[in-house]
This record gives sequence, structure tokens and C-alpha cells, in this order.
Amino acid sequence: MDLYQIFIEHNRPWSSFEIICYFIMLILLFLVYVFLYKGGKVNKVQIIVGLLLFTYYCIVLESTVFTRKNQGYHAYELEVFWSWKDVIRYHSREMLKENLLNIALLFPFGLLLPFSFYKRLRWWQGLVMGLIASAVIEVLQLVLCRGLFEFDDMIHNGIGCMLGSILMGLLFQKLINSNLQTE
Repeated sequence: MDLYQIFIEHNRPWSSFEIICYFIMLILLFLVYVFLYKGGKVNKVQIIVGLLLFTYYCIVLESTVFTRKNQGYHAYELEVFWSWKDVIRYHSREMLKENLLNIALLFPFGLLLPFSFYKRLRWWQGLVMGLIASAVIEVLQLVLCRGLFEFDDMIHNGIGCMLGSILMGLLFQKLINSNLQTE
């Protein structure tokens, strides 16, 4: 299955209720940003990126939690790196692909983080933010019976977020330095 098929399969059109909820939360977030902007706490770039981060995370939640059917039971795998054991022991290409896709899932989230804070983040800050974002997904999957709660997904998502944050942090630092030199 290619990335396009995965995206189509896990991203059904949003219902009217979901669209209304999204826009209400987006407007409330925008109003908070306006208040912070007037107080000099954030700049315009942070507002735009913050709204993009919120939108991306809503799409991720929709595809990983809310579009899935309730399976009727709580599923979990508490062994750390069980998926890599399957990759190594059984040469599972599907599990390898799933692990890599889980790394890719929060990579764009990590790309936006330096701009949302308007500074270069340390590697561990990107990792922690990815772990927190992923923990919310995994807990919702467990509580709502809509997937497998697993630490491996949190680790992979956290690594993806960290990698995105590191990459954009380097570019962000170069942009800031070049802007300072031209001023």
C-alpha cells in the first residue's frame, strides 16, 4: 500500500459535526493568539504556524483515532520494541513499513515546532513534544477502543517529531542568522 492509499483509507471526509467543532476550536485558538499578539507574547509567524500545527494535529487525530471503528475491547501491547523484534525475527516488511510510517507521521509536526516557538529547539524538546502528542493519540485509542495502545508508536512518533524539529531548527537558525546579517 502506498502513502496515497494509506492517506485515503484513513482520512474519510469529516462530518458536519466534526467540521463545526474544528472551526469553533480554531476560532477560539485564533482569539487566544490575537490576545497574546496584542500583549507582545507572539508574532505573526507564530500565529500562522500555531494554527497550522493545530490543523495538522486535528488531521492526525482524525486519521489515527476518530475515523477508526470501535473494536469493542481495549487492545494494548506493553512490550517496548516488540515491533522491531518482529521485523528482525520474522523479516516483516509490513511491520518495518508501519514503523517507518509512524516515524513519518509526526515529522511535519516537528518541522513546524521551531517556528511556533520562534527559536531553535533542543533535540530532546522535539522528542518530548512528539512523545506527548503521540501519548494523547495512544491513550485515546485505548480508552475509545479504536486501535492498539503501544509504546513503540509513541517512540516512533517521538523520533519523527524530533527529526523534523532538528532539521527545521538548523534551517531556522540559518534564516535567523541571515536576517540578522542583512539588517
